Amino acid sequence: MACVQIDGIWKEVLDDARIVDCLQETKDVFAAIADGKLLDLRTSIAPQKSYELVKRDSEIAKVMLEKTLCFVIVVAIKQCFPALKVRIEHRLDKGLYCELDDHRLTLDEQQILQNKIDELIASKQEITRRYVNKEEAVAVFQQAGMADKAENILHRHKEICAIDTLCGVDDYFYGHLCMHTGYLQKVYVASMKQGYWFGFHPDPKQQEKLFSVFDEYEQWGKMLSITNVPQLNEKVKTDGIDELILMSEAKIERELVELSNIIASQHPFRRFILISGPSSAGKTTFSHRLKTHLSVLGYHPHTIAMDDFFINRDQCPLLPDRTPDFEGLRAIDLALLQETIHDLLQGKEREIPHYNFQKGRREWRGEFLRLSESDLLIMEGIHGLNPKVIEGFHSDEVFRIYVNALTHLNLDAHTRIPTGDYRLIRRMVRDYQFRNFLAQQTLEGWKHVREGEDHYIYPYQEEADVIFNTSMVYEMMILKRIALPLLEAITPKEPAYVEARRLLSLLQYFDEADSTHIPSHSILAEFVGNSVFF
Repeated sequence: MACVQIDGIWKEVLDDARIVDCLQETKDVFAAIADGKLLDLRTSIAPQKSYELVKRDSEIAKVMLEKTLCFVIVVAIKQCFPALKVRIEHRLDKGLYCELDDHRLTLDEQQILQNKIDELIASKQEITRRYVNKEEAVAVFQQAGMADKAENILHRHKEICAIDTLCGVDDYFYGHLCMHTGYLQKVYVASMKQGYWFGFHPDPKQQEKLFSVFDEYEQWGKMLSITNVPQLNEKVKTDGIDELILMSEAKIERELVELSNIIASQHPFRRFILISGPSSAGKTTFSHRLKTHLSVLGYHPHTIAMDDFFINRDQCPLLPDRTPDFEGLRAIDLALLQETIHDLLQGKEREIPHYNFQKGRREWRGEFLRLSESDLLIMEGIHGLNPKVIEGFHSDEVFRIYVNALTHLNLDAHTRIPTGDYRLIRRMVRDYQFRNFLAQQTLEGWKHVREGEDHYIYPYQEEADVIFNTSMVYEMMILKRIALPLLEAITPKEPAYVEARRLLSLLQYFDEADSTHIPSHSILAEFVGNSVFF
């Protein structure tokens, strides 16, 4: 017998027991953590070791569920339609949007696919994992027609690679999966655009505007022959990164010109421009660049940061864990904000506050603003699309812009890169360089940031007049050089260690590149430095 600690409780178990053998119930337990390492529940226990269980409501479990869903989709399509290949594209309305070559399923075929997924989940098919040397894994996936996955494995630092198997189908999803398919709840299949949506609720929203941006960038990536990380690495290796930088920046510049013309066409009726988006989407630089483009057209835009209307930190409402709720709308002095906007649009002079983040309070520095009838007011903040912000304003007065970094890049055809990972790495780099935050501080606070986005940003993104994508195809190669040592400095004793290892695993598939030639007006310069706006 051996003693182990499971979630703080010591237990006596057999010497050859696995973690799963120590549990009475497993349906809501996904994995375990020991010494900062994420472990499959089938891992053999080690005497006197402490294990922390990963529960269904955790961020780690959500990632595992998505990867498991991806595997079920791949296997179901392979079993039902062996000639078709699936590409898992984006996350839409809490589900996954996928395309099947250029093939459209009939209603009967779609039902066959639905039935197969139901069957795979109901039968709780085991997902096994074996470890092989890197060369063998590369050969397996090359032979299976997954050249992109084989190329990524060649980039791995470790000489050993995992291969996951479900119903005789081999694949790899760059992280842990659930022990069996029964961890998934009911999965629904719905036709969407030129592909299909797979998710856990029966009535997916089309999200037309968001889909349109994703699709535009997918088509652009295909035009460049850069739809996944191996293709990006090859492009830079062959042609260098400068051309990609120039093209990415030119695309954003062109879209800013188009957006400015749209806004100008609606002047003088819509003088109030609201910019919203999640953390590290590049809202601040975007607002400055939009202001420049509108100035070129002869307008006089004035920018105000919604953050300057934060209430004092000691008055900030608390979350259930007793930490300040900086992401919620209650952290904003909404009455003062609305009064200020209303007066400015009426041509009245107002003193504009400044929030001192170091002192945690709002200050008045004698900065006054008055708008003429031809002036534009630009306000940027995470709550810019919340209808409560514009209560009392006519919809024709407000032009709303949603900004996000919506990458089109996949690791491979079966594995998307979450847009949140791009923003998290952006924020970690910026926090370290310009806010004296250690990487572990950014990672530990990210949970609250994401919860705030789920509550206060994403529900309103389709209400925007325009969705603007700030992602650049080359950016992860630049961010990697700065982010790598920050993540490697996080030790197993720190709570952020598991997340740090996950991000390190992602970054290893990107080649590094130098940031010397990034323009000073680039959105990326806000995060890596040398920005003309800061």
